[in-house]
Amino acid sequence: MIDPVVPLASVRLIGAGNVGNKAASLGELIAAGERVPPGVVLTVAWAALPPVERDRRLAVALRTLGGGPFAVRSSGVAEDGDVHSFAGQYETILDVAPTDVPAAAERCLASGRSARARSYGALASPAGDTLAVIVQQMIKPTAAGVALTADPISGDRTTTVISAVRGLAERLVSGAALADEWIVRDGKAAARRRPERAITNRQAREISRAARRVATARGKPQDLEWAIDASGALWLLQARPMTALPPDVSWAPPVRGSFTRAMRFGEWISEPVTPLFESWLLTRMEERLHELQRTWIGVVSPRPLHIVLNGWYFYSLAFAPLPGGSLRRSFPGMLRRVLRSPRRVAVAFPPTARHGFPVYERDWRDDLQPRYRAAARDAGRIVGTVPAGALPALIDELATLAGEYFASLSVVAGSGYKVEMNLAAFYRQHLAPRIGGSHLDLLAGFDMPSDEGGGPAVETLDWARPPIPDGLPATANRHRDAIVEARRAAELAAVEALTRSPRQLRTFRRLLADAQHLVPIREEQARELTLPWPILRKAVERIGEELVAVGAIDAIDDVFFLTRDEVTAALAGSRGRLAEVASRRRTDWALSARLRPPLFTGRMARLTTLGFSLAARMLGAARSDRSLVSGVPASAGRATGPVRVIHAGHEFHLLEPGEILVAPLTTPGWTPLFGRAAAVVTDIGSALSHASIVAREFGIPAVVGCGDATARLVTGMRVTVDGSRGTVEPASPAPYADDALTLT
Repeated sequence: MIDPVVPLASVRLIGAGNVGNKAASLGELIAAGERVPPGVVLTVAWAALPPVERDRRLAVALRTLGGGPFAVRSSGVAEDGDVHSFAGQYETILDVAPTDVPAAAERCLASGRSARARSYGALASPAGDTLAVIVQQMIKPTAAGVALTADPISGDRTTTVISAVRGLAERLVSGAALADEWIVRDGKAAARRRPERAITNRQAREISRAARRVATARGKPQDLEWAIDASGALWLLQARPMTALPPDVSWAPPVRGSFTRAMRFGEWISEPVTPLFESWLLTRMEERLHELQRTWIGVVSPRPLHIVLNGWYFYSLAFAPLPGGSLRRSFPGMLRRVLRSPRRVAVAFPPTARHGFPVYERDWRDDLQPRYRAAARDAGRIVGTVPAGALPALIDELATLAGEYFASLSVVAGSGYKVEMNLAAFYRQHLAPRIGGSHLDLLAGFDMPSDEGGGPAVETLDWARPPIPDGLPATANRHRDAIVEARRAAELAAVEALTRSPRQLRTFRRLLADAQHLVPIREEQARELTLPWPILRKAVERIGEELVAVGAIDAIDDVFFLTRDEVTAALAGSRGRLAEVASRRRTDWALSARLRPPLFTGRMARLTTLGFSLAARMLGAARSDRSLVSGVPASAGRATGPVRVIHAGHEFHLLEPGEILVAPLTTPGWTPLFGRAAAVVTDIGSALSHASIVAREFGIPAVVGCGDATARLVTGMRVTVDGSRGTVEPASPAPYADDALTLT
């Protein structure tokens, strides 16, 4: 017969069915040599005893634990399992005096009889859950929190994520405090935020080592509750398996080098790439971009130009002419072009970009733009009538021209980015100390190009996604006059501050004129880039119809999950069965869409890392110990409101006026949402991305390039977005909506 009251150190001899999974887990930790507060377990048999006998047994057990106070906690047979944690469903009572322990134990048992608890327990057993009660010596912590031995967002099993608050962990559970967050990887700890200053770097590493010992012993990622007492001793209070983790995948590149989703084509791709898009349209555009880079500037880009990891596109950073291999490869060609056409090469470098962009702007306006429009118009006339076998050539021609257009966009918009960096640096040095504010105040409220003649409203470059359907009308910018007035006031204040420095004033006027000139041009180019997309999609759909007709695939849109070589071979007469291949890849694509890829992968050159960091700081990025996420300051101002996470066009109607739009990225097709949003936050983007430019037009704050905002920010959460500092902070004391951070 099982003893109704057993020491916590002995529960391994009894089994979880009698003491609950939480108590059984603590018993395993004690047996493994981890420091756990002493305690006893009132087993499931204890509740069946007569009341007098229960009290007698409990009184005897408490005398072995000292004078209290105690922590009294429920331990369910169904909770803390491999599939369900049921975190927070049952009662925990802290700081309990010895005389109050019997009543606290009764409250714990009663919590298992609530309707909500019974519904959770029924997931594990039709009869509901069975509860035991743990009574432990109460630790008086100086700091407490949780440690996760896998990143709950990315699924990375090599990372420990630690949340820490001063005092009791209940301050974290209740939302009374925004926790410090530490990331520990390869034995090195770094704080993402530290509003509490609860633990040190050394303590973060100690917590991580203890957590990883437990995870290693149990063979699966763990969610641990911990506390540190006044003596500095680390105690483990709970350990349970992490549930609902993303798949364990590697984001290590298959080749040497560094890669990113944060620039060039990556700023237009919000989900895993489909095989046909990646192997055809994307690759052809990319090849043309780099061919023109070499022709114009002399930059030699080594292969591969991109990689696909777990279905996601990553662009190679090896194109940058930095000291080392890239500079050695590119220097001879760049030198020859400097001698022949110095202004074309000037766009590659921030100090000289202003001398080069007018050449490329003129090329685009006088030649490429009319040629691009004409090609799309001509292809649109014939795409529905030419034989299916002639469609690949039509696609190749449009894709190559789209790559040329993207090259123009990257040079002109890239110049805009460099010019803005120069303006930002000047403002921080010469104006911010005198008048405050930000250079972003000078770049808001410009007229954007009309939609007439622009491309369709696409949410991503991948042609597998049809254009966004009409239905959400564009919202007029009711505040435009005020935004323009504020910009002009900022210009006047800057000019007045520099009046006594004619040289600085001339420099400022030049920088300002260049930056303001390029803002609307970038958006005009971006809106026209996707002009041929409906024709390209129509051509692919016609190819799909042909492959269905010959029995190669079962449905027209299966074609998007084939490769270019497979499609052209099928059109040429190969009658291989491709439906199963397409179906398998469609399933893989859907699984990849659930992953949270990093912004960067591979070994980053020190200069590259420094360059990204310096660029953000030059634009005004400032560290905040309270940031939930942070990124590039893109549009000035502060706004507070509830979050609305929008992933795709079919969700556009969900955004309510005054909400904070949080998205993977935005393209011109997302513009109607900006009239409703109080602010914009994106995973991907730069100072010259669509979200940045249009947020400035509407006068709303924007923070872009946050990496994982759509994962860390939850719809309904109230936040404050500071577009001048690049931070997103909680606006209320309850920033979390994640069971992984709920303690019991």
